[in-house]
Amino acid sequence: MAEANYETVLTRAVDALGGDERPGQLALAAAIADAIGTGHHLVAEAPTGSGKSLAYLAPAIASGKRVVVATATLTLQDQLWSKDLPHLREHGGVPFTGALLKGRGQYVCRAKLNRAREGQPLLDERPGPTLERDVERLVRFVASSSTGDFADVDVADASRRIASCAPRECPGANKCDDGDDCFAEHARKRAATANILVVNHALYCAHLSSSGAVLPEHDFVVFDEAHGLADVATNAFGIDLTPGGLRQLASRLTGVGVSRGDSDPIAAAADALERALDKADGRLDPTAGPMADALGSAAERLAGAIPSIDASGDPTAAAQTTQLAASRLDALRRLRAPDPDEVVWAERETLHLAPIDVSKILGARLFALTPTVLTSATLGGGVRFTALTRRLGLDPTAEVGPIFIPDDEDGADDMRLPGVGYADLAVESPFDFREQAMLYVPRHLPEPRDPAWAEAATKETARLADAAGGRALVLCTSRAAVDRMAATLRAETDHPVLVQGESAKAVLLERFGAEEQSCLVATRSFWTGVDIPGPSCVLVVLDRLPFSRPDDPLAQARRESAERSGGSGFGDVDLPAAALILAQGAGRLIRSLNDRGVVAVLDRRLATAGYRNALLDALPPMRRVVDPDVVAEFLASCTP
Repeated sequence: MAEANYETVLTRAVDALGGDERPGQLALAAAIADAIGTGHHLVAEAPTGSGKSLAYLAPAIASGKRVVVATATLTLQDQLWSKDLPHLREHGGVPFTGALLKGRGQYVCRAKLNRAREGQPLLDERPGPTLERDVERLVRFVASSSTGDFADVDVADASRRIASCAPRECPGANKCDDGDDCFAEHARKRAATANILVVNHALYCAHLSSSGAVLPEHDFVVFDEAHGLADVATNAFGIDLTPGGLRQLASRLTGVGVSRGDSDPIAAAADALERALDKADGRLDPTAGPMADALGSAAERLAGAIPSIDASGDPTAAAQTTQLAASRLDALRRLRAPDPDEVVWAERETLHLAPIDVSKILGARLFALTPTVLTSATLGGGVRFTALTRRLGLDPTAEVGPIFIPDDEDGADDMRLPGVGYADLAVESPFDFREQAMLYVPRHLPEPRDPAWAEAATKETARLADAAGGRALVLCTSRAAVDRMAATLRAETDHPVLVQGESAKAVLLERFGAEEQSCLVATRSFWTGVDIPGPSCVLVVLDRLPFSRPDDPLAQARRESAERSGGSGFGDVDLPAAALILAQGAGRLIRSLNDRGVVAVLDRRLATAGYRNALLDALPPMRRVVDPDVVAEFLASCTP
């Protein structure tokens, strides 16, 4: 597809919406068009209301290049696919092809569904009570669906897992009886021909961890909601292993011809691993002691059982089980001998391994190879967003330029450059935060370490919620705080109180938006991706500064790494991470030009600690107050 004028595409799309010109949107689109055209990296903060989705889609479409857009949340992924791209196709004036691609486990696996329908499901867990009903529902669904996407059918999670195939379980279309009709393979074929491919961060990181085997070749990638990319990459390049998973694998092996004499020792090794985990908590050394013995025994037994898998009865089930067993064997061996830059820890009967630092991995596998835009409403503040970019593998001191020089006229190979420099852009918000919002820090509360803080904080929250007439989103840093806050709000106010865990997230958010005087109390997963404009949310309460636990194994390892390099564990690890999360939480308040309200942080350290400016700099420029009466008066003016 030939290159078109991105400004024309953007203008047509905005005019069709009846929208006004947004200087920030134009600046962002120009910077992205320049990055795509030149082939350099761009890091851009574009606050809510900037129109950043159209700002990166318009130049991507106009460029004629193959661009992948990766987002962190299903909400934004669905918005791009169901709303923004169709709008640009109709009004942008430039033809393009698009595709939506999800992880393999998001599509119904015909092979596993057929086994379940025949009464022989490949069980990794006890079947749910609705299995029979759900199997019939899935059979009807696949008969009429063109995508096989689980998002379009209502079944229980346990039934979904029985009818889905994990990436490390799939043997590939060539080894599967249903490979020709595989929904996931069809989705990949559609992706291979698309100009604009919409994925999520997890799938893109899986692509990176597989050395480029998941997604089709592309010229450019845009990461929206890029503030969370480092955490997703950490998960993608890590491992989780449970004794239950090994026992379930042992059970599956007996169903594909492996004798009990070979599978029972695997289950016994899982029992040994469980005993070792019972005595472990936090970081551990898996190369010595009972943990090393349990991992070594499980790996040895599993390696001996894999060759006994019999494909003569059910070739597809045998191939899936072989693939799963091979991935578990690889996990056992990695856990038994981790690299020096990896950390291993035990938590909740699970063994975890993760890289301490993903910057070198992303630097080599992403930024040295593919021009990239990183954008989000909040990137944590700081000059050139240095804390975030260094954690991801970019270098704020490196020269900005294309990451490779194209073939010369003599046909010489491309000369790749380090590709770690980047341009940066901070788009001005369209909101007048000093007029629309207050940042309230109640200095009269005790510090969170004081035993009296918990009760004082919950009572302060109830007082604020009454002043706001409900309409409060209460974001907590722990599940225990959620329970305390909910109990106090229910006891001391008359407002409906919605609590995370009592209903699905989507249901809670729908009710919170519809029931204007309700309060929603939730923990970390609600600090991002919640968009409730209007009078249903005029108060956002953050219970305390979101620092990592002192005993968090991964954070501990990162602090030690920073200090070995001559840095500060708190200043280089804890403070930037807390600033980013705090900004995300505060960003739930002002979502439109007409919104008004208060962000209340019930942690006096934001007003008194020596490091407070590093946190305040990451927040919107709200009017700062410490007087509760001033806040109550302002909240009263925000309610209808």
